[in-house]
Amino acid sequence: MKQSLTTIFIFLLLAPLYAQQEEEETLSGFELLSDRVLVETFDHWRGWDAPTGARLIQADGTVTPRLLRSHVNAVFSAENDSVLARVTTPTNFQDAELVVDGDDRTYWEPDPNTDLDSWTIDIDLGRTLIAERIVVRFAAESEGDPFLKFRVLTTDGLAAFGRNNQAIFSRIGLIDNLSGQREFAFDLVPQRKVDEDIEGAIVQTVRIDVLDTHGPRAAEVSADEYQLLSGADRGAIDYFLQTTRGREIAVSKATYADLPVEEQGPVRYYRRERPRLAEVEVFTIGENIISITQAEQEREALQLGRYDFLLFRAFTDGLFSTNKNMLFYDAVQDENQVEIDLGAKYWLDRVKLLSPSSPPFAYQVRISDGSVDPSGSFVWTNFDERRNLERFLHVEETFPRQEVRYIEVRQLEFSGSRFEKGKLSEIQAYGEGYVSEITMESPFIELGRPRLFTHVTWDGEAPPNTRVEIRTRTGERVTLLPHYFTMNGREISEDLWRRLPDTDQTPRPPPVWEEITGPDWSNWSAIYTTSGDAFRSPAPRQLAKIQVRLLSREPLQRPWIRSLRLHFVPPLVDTVFGEISPVGGVEPGEDHDFTLYMRPVFGLGNPGFDRVALRSTSAAPLELLSVQVGQDAAISLGGGKQLWPGNGDLQISAGEEGEVVLDFPQAITGGNQIYAFRFRTKVFLQSTQFKARLESSLQPGLSQETISGNASNAVATQSLVVVSQLKGTNLLENVELTPSVFTPNGDGVNDQTKILVDIFHLERPKTLDIEVLDLSSHRVRNLSVQRSFPSGEHEFSWDGRDDLGQALPPGIYLVRVHFSTDSDAPGTAVSRLVHLVY
Repeated sequence: MKQSLTTIFIFLLLAPLYAQQEEEETLSGFELLSDRVLVETFDHWRGWDAPTGARLIQADGTVTPRLLRSHVNAVFSAENDSVLARVTTPTNFQDAELVVDGDDRTYWEPDPNTDLDSWTIDIDLGRTLIAERIVVRFAAESEGDPFLKFRVLTTDGLAAFGRNNQAIFSRIGLIDNLSGQREFAFDLVPQRKVDEDIEGAIVQTVRIDVLDTHGPRAAEVSADEYQLLSGADRGAIDYFLQTTRGREIAVSKATYADLPVEEQGPVRYYRRERPRLAEVEVFTIGENIISITQAEQEREALQLGRYDFLLFRAFTDGLFSTNKNMLFYDAVQDENQVEIDLGAKYWLDRVKLLSPSSPPFAYQVRISDGSVDPSGSFVWTNFDERRNLERFLHVEETFPRQEVRYIEVRQLEFSGSRFEKGKLSEIQAYGEGYVSEITMESPFIELGRPRLFTHVTWDGEAPPNTRVEIRTRTGERVTLLPHYFTMNGREISEDLWRRLPDTDQTPRPPPVWEEITGPDWSNWSAIYTTSGDAFRSPAPRQLAKIQVRLLSREPLQRPWIRSLRLHFVPPLVDTVFGEISPVGGVEPGEDHDFTLYMRPVFGLGNPGFDRVALRSTSAAPLELLSVQVGQDAAISLGGGKQLWPGNGDLQISAGEEGEVVLDFPQAITGGNQIYAFRFRTKVFLQSTQFKARLESSLQPGLSQETISGNASNAVATQSLVVVSQLKGTNLLENVELTPSVFTPNGDGVNDQTKILVDIFHLERPKTLDIEVLDLSSHRVRNLSVQRSFPSGEHEFSWDGRDDLGQALPPGIYLVRVHFSTDSDAPGTAVSRLVHLVY
């Protein structure tokens, strides 16, 4: 507990420094160029909002989901070429980290001039993991020697009572290496009381002690070889007196020199031992995603001045040495459980609970991927309530690998005794796979003045079962939303905040202002499916935001994105507002008169427009009745200049899927005029949106749509959406074949039959399947089409021929009209008989 309180104190002490650092570092999230918004660097992507720790940004700007790995070396990451452990030793400490650098060619060598007791090295993982195996590897034969005798020990970080908080080490291996072996593997077994199914040991630090050495007599060499050795490698020289019986007795060099020649025995030369440890690898069951994500979330919380994470920090800090008693779950109030938010969905297959002593007698684990039920509550997978009467200190809940974002642990009452307690050190979670869903959102992109976005391009890849989804939204202004906090960082209401003491000694924390989208912002656009897609949010606008989602339904597959660009050009006009009347009380499928008011707002250098196209989100033709232009006051009184009918300079033509196009004799480049377009049409959706699209013959391919707003005082709708009551209306209505008997003999009379179809409710592009079948249900003609606006009136024709253009024999045929819906709604198929005669 002392260590836990010390840790909390350090975090509280450093919190202002973290916050100050965050304030000093500003990441724009993009670069604004003359013709595009560019996102491509490490710092650009780092400026985007994203789940903490769920993504990896590479040096070249590539963004990928985090990979949660299983069965990994906990001291070195080959993926990032980074050391993950802290290595300490009393001797030759400057080379200590070389034993965990992933390179067998580098090594740590104890200083031969120090006592053997100092030939020890500690590898601190920095967190508690479940280790399966430790590998000790020595330098190659040409580079050095293995240790003659050594032992390997581990500790989970827990200190023994009365040992001044020194951790208890357990020996896992003792090696007398007389054979000179250069690699050893030690399989780890639990060191604390566990169930027989539990594998691996709780490990935080690995220690290697050298117990014996060859010292200056590693290997005998010849006198010539000895002279070729470096001074550091020259070992002992042993002199021997040789008796008449051939016995050899070691003597000093001086004694040897005084011996008669016949008594001078052999002189033996030795190479000094070079004990060189190249690598130590600690293989674990995987990465504990809880300690990883919670540590990153803690840093983020500190930067925001929040300390609410301290309540359960002992369970998630990755240290077995910190622990606390759990509260008993209150089922009535639904409180006292430990709930952990990983910040994103990870592929997990187990949750572990580690206790130093006195574990809970009863507990329950629950997991959720973040899905919610109709009431807005998380949908949980509840595992069985568990009894731990054997008081195992390491238990786990295993399950098939699945997406998990939230983990909940409850301590359940078992005996009801007031002395019953349950202590917990760590909640751990393991699995394997890439984060399945990451949503990244750009900061506000401020353009300075309205710009007309044209298209979106990006560099990325989505392998099978993965997706890169990009959306945009635009607006004109940002709204400031205040947040109020207590001294410990807990968010409260403004009313409670105003009741806080506010003195010179204890000043009240100032509000934190968050920039949010205002009411004039569009919703997120439809998904951009291909790089180069046309921009799908209202434009021109002064502000924009981008959303990028990286999705995967295959654990070991991941999409990535490297760069993204929003391309723009100067708009035809700075802004063009539109509103329509009426906006309600309209019967579906019935003709009704509407007036759309359009007010273009011109800025300096706007090229203007010479074409206006009117349409709705239904495939229903617009019958233009009149076009008026004038000042707002005149238009509001029903006046203004009539441009059509009666003015032959304004050309009217029909576009695709019900659109009507108006071509002006010359470009409109200025003025404060209001345009009133009156037309007759039908609606087929509950919410039908009408649009006026501006184009210019001088800039082919460039178009600009109206946005909802105050276009004229003649009406007060400020909307381009007409609402209709579709209750009781089928999706497919009024399917008719005219004529039902036709004679395709080329005489110009009844050579074709028309297939008329009314469709309601459908808002997205849809394939309309139109099939002609003979009486044996064999399809003879396929007239299916893809429609961008499926709701509305549709007309198809059949000329009595098959798909190869051959005339079919006379008889009765079946025309079938149908389409599919996401919800498999009824009423999506209708069949009609038609008679083909000659």
